[in-house]
Amino acid sequence: MKEILIEIERLKEELDKLMPMAKEGEEILWEKFRLEWNFNSNHIEGNTMTYGETQLLLKLGDDFKAQNNSLKDVNEMRAHDSAIYVIRDWAKDSSRDLIEKDIRELNQMILVKDYWMDAQTQDGQPTRRLIKVGEYKDHPNHVRLKSGEIFRYAEPHEVPAKMNDLVSWYSSNQEDHPLITAAYLHYRFVIIHPFDDGNGRVSRLLMNYHLMKKGFPPLIIRSEDKSNYLYALNQADTGNTQAFVEYLGTQLIWSLETAIKAAKGESISEKDDLYKEIEVWKKQLKSGLPTSPKRQDKLSMVLYDKSISKLFNQIQDRASTFKDLFLKHEFNKSFKLLNRTFYNFPPNKIDVYRNKTEDNLEKFRLILELKTPLISKPESEKLKASSQILVNLNVFNYSLTIDGKEQEISKSYNEFLTDREIENLTEIVINNLFDKVKNATK
Repeated sequence: MKEILIEIERLKEELDKLMPMAKEGEEILWEKFRLEWNFNSNHIEGNTMTYGETQLLLKLGDDFKAQNNSLKDVNEMRAHDSAIYVIRDWAKDSSRDLIEKDIRELNQMILVKDYWMDAQTQDGQPTRRLIKVGEYKDHPNHVRLKSGEIFRYAEPHEVPAKMNDLVSWYSSNQEDHPLITAAYLHYRFVIIHPFDDGNGRVSRLLMNYHLMKKGFPPLIIRSEDKSNYLYALNQADTGNTQAFVEYLGTQLIWSLETAIKAAKGESISEKDDLYKEIEVWKKQLKSGLPTSPKRQDKLSMVLYDKSISKLFNQIQDRASTFKDLFLKHEFNKSFKLLNRTFYNFPPNKIDVYRNKTEDNLEKFRLILELKTPLISKPESEKLKASSQILVNLNVFNYSLTIDGKEQEISKSYNEFLTDREIENLTEIVINNLFDKVKNATK
């Protein structure tokens, strides 16, 4: 440990000589630490967001769209990022005292809101328990080790006194080496385990709060090194706290070396950063592309069967009220593909007409024609009233046109018309047709 502390002091002295850092380098360094801290601390606790997804979330902010992640994971990543900024602000005030309320607020911040979690009763039966964020635990949260032994954290009734002792101990240990105090703050908090959830993340936030308060960069514990991290914690459980301090010291050395590079204007990219950046760039690029399914004949026919046919049938039924005013009437449903139009098609026979190797279905159409009004005029045979409804099958969506006028409705292929939309569209068609019927029968 002595060698590690000497190396840390040497690097810190070198970093201090390079300060103040150029603004651009400072921003690049902070974004690097911010990404590593958010991703690794949450990933250790089981968050499913990948490194690239985390980087994209931090870049896009509220514009980030969750795709393969649970909303809980995304919200907690956002919340943890907010907690990091809070920690940084606290650390800027070297005279600020840490109080229990601060720690409870950190837990509330990173867990966002109360939720239910699977648990076990004392006799091992499965149950569910409400996790109250920002409140000390009211049930034991001991854990079973791989060896089968039970590791016991503080009992619920012990937590208030032990947390009070922790805060008092911390305020009186400001003169020790920052690494040692940060390590003990982390460890002493963990063995209390005061909350039902979020203890690991809070412990690392507190550790970095102290380091940053003393002018050090944040210490990153990588999720890929989780087994060594837990082993070092286990060593502390057996009384070898020095092993835990040494482990954290090696991680702090990486942070100091990275900060020195940034201060010198050197690249702080790591071996895999280029490929990670490429993946993030691709995700960001793809986020601007349509996410709805592309047009396919099968999707189009499902759309017809489940939605468009309902619209066409309702329009035909309502338009039938005008039939007794005309000698002739033709109501035709059709579809267009391969530059040909097929009338009165049976939907389940569409494959008979299509080239099965291509998706060429372009539109569905309903034509209403009422010819020769029943009035005694010589020109009556040439008079008619008609209406045309087109469902345009575009690449990523479908839209509707009624008598040459495009409607505002535009939907993806997995979105069907609602009953209200069908009713409104029917009313537009019948109203147009009614005007034409009145003109034809004057």
